[in-house]
Amino acid sequence: MDENIVHVIDDDRASLTLMKNFLDTVGIKSFTYTSAERFLESYDGSGRGCLVLDLQMPTMSGLELQQEMNKRGSNWPIIFISGYGDVPEAVEAMKAGAIDFFQKPYNLDKIRVCIEDAFKHWEQRLESPANKTFNERVSLLTPRENEVMLLLAESKSNKEIARLLDISPRTVEVHRKNVMKKLEIKSVVELVRHMN
Repeated sequence: MDENIVHVIDDDRASLTLMKNFLDTVGIKSFTYTSAERFLESYDGSGRGCLVLDLQMPTMSGLELQQEMNKRGSNWPIIFISGYGDVPEAVEAMKAGAIDFFQKPYNLDKIRVCIEDAFKHWEQRLESPANKTFNERVSLLTPRENEVMLLLAESKSNKEIARLLDISPRTVEVHRKNVMKKLEIKSVVELVRHMN
């Protein structure tokens, strides 16, 4: 069985050290990164991970990293932390699948509980027979179909998806039909239910 590993990404080195020392103390294995790009250099999609991710970082923000993880089909839970009162960004992060949001100075013990709950919830989801089958079906999608699926799950219209992916609405319609057929679902509501 793979080990649960927390990946902490924050451009504030003092925060990183504090979080790393705390997680070591409570027996949670972790790796730290000073930027989203550094994390992506080592990320290969394997293993069982959870991200504790700073919202505001230079070059690539936490939200941009979350979007990149979603594009890559990652099912790792994401917990956001921030030193600012970024309510709109926090809402956006939660809509895109983040499991929680903590503002600095945060309570480390609450983050520990959140991490443990995230791994428990994730394991239950992966072990459910219905979800296993769904995950197997997702693996049949082409990269473009996967992009269309993720945008459908965000309740984007065919026109919006066409604009975002720079393809025609007709092409989106074809991909959408393929996604529904391969995933054996009949509606976007059903898709969202499977992905949550």
